[in-house]
This record gives sequence, C-alpha cells and structure tokens, in this order.
Amino acid sequence: MVTNSSDDDVMIEYCLTSPSSSYRVKKIIGSGAYGKVTLCQKASNNQMVALKVLTNPHDDYAGQKEARILQMLQEGDSGHDNIVRYMGSFQYEGHHCHEFEKLDIDMNDFLKSRPHMTLQLTEIRPIIAQMARALQYLKTKGIVHCDLKPVNIMMTDHIQQPLHVKLIDFGIACPVGEAEHGTLVQTLNYRAPEVQVGGAITEAIDIWSVGCIAAQMFLVGQPPKHVLDSGKHTRNFFRRPKENQDRRLFVDLLKHMLDLDPVSRYTPEDILNHPFITMSHLQHCFPLYYSKCQKIMDQVLNSSNEDEQPSTSSSTNQVSEAAVATQSQKSSRKRSREEEEEMPQKRLKKEYDTSAKSQREDDTSEERPREENTALQNRSRGRLASHN
Repeated sequence: MVTNSSDDDVMIEYCLTSPSSSYRVKKIIGSGAYGKVTLCQKASNNQMVALKVLTNPHDDYAGQKEARILQMLQEGDSGHDNIVRYMGSFQYEGHHCHEFEKLDIDMNDFLKSRPHMTLQLTEIRPIIAQMARALQYLKTKGIVHCDLKPVNIMMTDHIQQPLHVKLIDFGIACPVGEAEHGTLVQTLNYRAPEVQVGGAITEAIDIWSVGCIAAQMFLVGQPPKHVLDSGKHTRNFFRRPKENQDRRLFVDLLKHMLDLDPVSRYTPEDILNHPFITMSHLQHCFPLYYSKCQKIMDQVLNSSNEDEQPSTSSSTNQVSEAAVATQSQKSSRKRSREEEEEMPQKRLKKEYDTSAKSQREDDTSEERPREENTALQNRSRGRLASHN
C-alpha cells in the first residue's frame, strides 16, 4: 500500500494496479511535495510508461484538477506534439495516478551535459519555437501552465530526436480566470513580476518564464568594444557577422519576452513571427548559415510527421516532388557556396587593382616633375648655346 510516512512510499519493483492493467515500478524518475514520478512497465502491452503517483491521499482536489486539465489538452485530437501525451488516470488505494508517455531527460540535465551548461543559438532557436507552439496551444484551450522551468521541459530522445522537447507537469496549471487574484505561483527564478507583486494570473506569465529559460540556455556575454579592439586574438573569436546579427536579434526577442508590462509582453504568436525565429535576416545575407539553421528547425519542428506514411495513390508524386525539391536545394546551396568562395577572391582582386592603380598614379606623379625638370634644363642649355 502507498503511504505517506517515508521516502520509500513507492519503491522499485512495487506493483500498482488499475482496472485495465498493472504497473511494475522500474525506476523513480523524480519526486516532490506532490508525490513521485516513476518509470513503470505496463503489463497489458509490456511498454514502459511514466506514472505520476500523488502520495497525499487527502489531496483529492489536486488530483482531480490535474486530470481535468490533462483531459482538456487531449480533447478533439491526440494532443500537441510539444506537450506530453496523457494516457489516462486511475486511483490506487486512494491515490491519484496519472499515466504519461515515457520521455528522455529534462532540459536541466541536458544543459548539464553541455560545455559550460549553454547551448548555441542554432539549438536555442528551435527550443524557443517549440515552447511558443506549446503555449499557443495552451492559449487555445484557455490554460496557463504556471510552472515553466527547465525541469518541466523534457527531451523526447536527445540521441534520436535531438532538440525535440515537450512540456510536462500540469500540477498547478489552471484555466485563465480561475486562479485567485494574488495567488503565488511559479518557481522564484522564473516568476513573472506581476505574480511577485500579487497581480493577475494570465498567459503572459508563461512567456516570462520562457524568456528566463532562453536566457539561461545562452548566458554568453561579449567584452566591451575597446577590449575587443585592443585584443590580438579578437578575430579568432568574434569574426562571424552572421552570428553577431543572430545574437542581436536573440537579445531583442528576450527583451520582448521579458517585458515588465504583461500587456505589451510578447504573445506566442509574436515569438513565432519574430525575425530570430523566422530567420528572415539570414536568408539573403548568409545563405549557407541560413540553410544550416533551417535544416535544424525542419528536423525538430517536423519530427512529429515522420511516422505518418503517405497514401499509396500519392506516394509516387510526393517522391518525385521531393526529389525535384532536393535537387533544387542542392543546386541552390552549390551556387551559394560558389558565390561565398568567390567573394574573397573578388575582394582581393579589387584590392589589388585599386592598389595597382594607386601605385601607377604615384609613379606618374613622380615622373611628371622629373620630365618637366629635364625639359627645362634642355631649354636653358639651348638658350645658352645660341647666346654664345
């Protein structure tokens, strides 16, 4: 029986049962004041699932509220690709249990595995876009998450589907307008200023949290200009204008997400239309870098469609169109690469021509006085000879 008396409430190999299946605990994934999240083997299909067990049997309202929110997010469709898939709830000996799909590691662990616990802008962009899409979906359902933070963003599979993330933990989520004015929600480091002062709970508080998470994923500063100008090795580290432009637009997006005024703070739609996400600033100026970034975005944002098979009647046409599109993309990339390779050569040739022209002008200007002096001397000798 699950009790609330010790840290061993739910143990390895513990078996929980529902009306349709039994679940054998294989691992404790996480725990908190609400209870524990376990990795379980589901007997009915032998699959691994995540089971959230609310260990306080008296908190019946919280369990029912979370189940209601999760059901709202699944109504009418199979949910959203960037929100954890909910598979149902049941009660076991008075405890609410919520079943979810098995995911990988959370964003916090992912950051810890990276050098300096930061990500590149090419990696941050699709993560922000996915969070914006998830919040856009919550907005259509009238739901505020209220606890966005790195541990509540899970990687689907950081090896097979790198950077594909899903939003989890709707334990304190609530419909817009239902949260009591002045309710203190969100973890402190990701808490919106209006929440801190006891203001209204709206969708804007989740945008603030995404801004904090985005800043945390980056956390890279640039030395002052006078330091860079005097540095002997500055060119080794700050010589990529495309990344500088990307960084400026990333900072601009952060400013809008971290707007102190929740009314003017960016919405999910604003985020998705911002140049940092659309990459409109890269497409024409830096085609190769744009192609690299777009490939990453396509792989991540379209990963949910990989399992969908085309119908037999249209598969041939789709393959042909894909082949033509691929060939066109290859030709475009080749032209762009050739243009970028030719640019330094053209620049050097132009500099050489300019230098040669200047040198010829200098040589001419030096020879002209010499010729004039020679002619003057000859005329003087002629006049002297005729005089004699």
